[in-house]
Amino acid sequence: MQIIQIELPKTLLERAQLKALDEARELITFLLEQYVQELEKAHRRQAFEAYYTARSPEEEAEELEVLSDFGFADAEITWETT
Repeated sequence: MQIIQIELPKTLLERAQLKALDEARELITFLLEQYVQELEKAHRRQAFEAYYTARSPEEEAEELEVLSDFGFADAEITWETT
């Protein structure tokens, strides 16, 4: 499990701690969750970019070969769903 820490402005946290209506509390929770999800996406995107940038030509060729081995199955699934 990966843990991501975020820093939020003090005023935002103070507002979140106020006794607010349930709808407002749910909205704050939703917005904070969306923010964290976007951070996680950005982190994953950077990790993928770093991985694909660091691959050797041999690793890239091997991956393309494996993908081509499954090309017929991808085409078959695509054909069945249309």
